[in-house]
Amino acid sequence: MEQRNRAEGWKHAKRSGHKNESIISRLTKEDEEIQKRIFTTAKISKSKIKSIEPLDGKEVYVDCIFEGTTTSKTDVYINLVSGESINVSIKKSEGGQVFLIGIDRFIEGFEKQYNKLIPDDVKRAISLFWGSAEDTLDIVKKYGYGDKSYETRKHRLVKETLDAYNKSLSNVLIDWFNKNMENIFDFCFSKGLAKYEKDWAKVLWYKNELSENDLDDLFLIDEIKKKLPKNAEFGNRNGGTTIQLPFGFVQWHSPTKVIPGSIQFHHNYIKIKELMEG
Repeated sequence: MEQRNRAEGWKHAKRSGHKNESIISRLTKEDEEIQKRIFTTAKISKSKIKSIEPLDGKEVYVDCIFEGTTTSKTDVYINLVSGESINVSIKKSEGGQVFLIGIDRFIEGFEKQYNKLIPDDVKRAISLFWGSAEDTLDIVKKYGYGDKSYETRKHRLVKETLDAYNKSLSNVLIDWFNKNMENIFDFCFSKGLAKYEKDWAKVLWYKNELSENDLDDLFLIDEIKKKLPKNAEFGNRNGGTTIQLPFGFVQWHSPTKVIPGSIQFHHNYIKIKELMEG
């Protein structure tokens, strides 16, 4: 029952998200005051909107840095008569998933998108914390936290177990997140696996037109990146199952119960708003 309800919840979130995007697209097309706010946020002056797409709130697929296509981080493309485009990512709630990606896909995608090699010890820490390493369960048996049931079931190590096995791996993992905070945020909110700049999100818009809340804040993604503190740290619950970030947190997740799971980043409106206002 729990699994079915969770799956239904994800489907509802996706459907309502697309509905929200559709309403916002049409409002933006019709309302000059909204357009002015978007232009101001994007630092664009003296321009007019030529077209907005998609108006139907459907998923947008674009060229991937690997083969094929990927889901765009841009929900709404605001095309201007000048030839420029303001690419907007819309969030209708204060928190939730912003990026779900496989472990190897994350490593390969990050390296390719930012032309940076992730050090081998960091890759090892990632593979253990998210559970893709072949010896994960062997380490759980010897060093596992508490009754070991959680780590065995999820096929991953929590922070306490990673510390007991090799504390330097815990340290290099957090250090890597802090040193690469801007790119990690950019990966989650702007680029994802999209190949071309024309598909990268530039503006983050917290706005809900479904009467669920009163969110309506626009942020320029590049400005958020500049203000991100390097304060990543392991969560302190259940042995440390998450990494807390200045824009949300990241955890293990497997929506289809496949092992190993995936890396799931969550956004947090309050954190981002306080960051920008501070």
